[in-house]
Amino acid sequence: MAYLMRCQFAKSIPTLSKLLTGSSRLAVEKKLPITVRNYNSLVKNVKHNGLVPVKNVCQKSNKLTGALGIFANQIRASSHGDHVRLWQMERIVAASFVVLFPGVILLQNPIIDVAFSLLVVMHAHWGLEAVILDYARPAVVGKILPKVLMLALYLLSGITLAGLGAVIYNGPGVGGSIKRIWAIGNDKK
Repeated sequence: MAYLMRCQFAKSIPTLSKLLTGSSRLAVEKKLPITVRNYNSLVKNVKHNGLVPVKNVCQKSNKLTGALGIFANQIRASSHGDHVRLWQMERIVAASFVVLFPGVILLQNPIIDVAFSLLVVMHAHWGLEAVILDYARPAVVGKILPKVLMLALYLLSGITLAGLGAVIYNGPGVGGSIKRIWAIGNDKK
């Protein structure tokens, strides 16, 4: 009922083109107060008949508030923590690859390999975490699936870091592995 009343009020408001086609400013001044009076009488009639409380007339549609409620919950849920620092850390990690990637290949040092591996896992973890938070919202897929996906992400990140650590200490290292992968096509015997 409240939605219907808002629609009736919107229909009674003269559009700008109708106002501009009037003969003078006096015509505009005559049309606008009539619209306001019509709305006021509509509200009084509804209040008098007891159909809909007056406070519901002025509220937004339930469909709109329901749709916006999903985003409000997401904003409220993410209001803990310092997102500015996280964003800065993500940028620092991404920028450090410019220096670390050539260093890993040229120097082949276990310390640089560990730093590079740790930063690669952090970078991938943050990216996949953002995908899970964006596309596996509890309002869309339920409450259980996002938790399962986050657990799987932490397991995947841990296993990846352990695997890279094994390559660093038991194998040729990250830089040596990259060189071996590049050398696959060059072996012509």
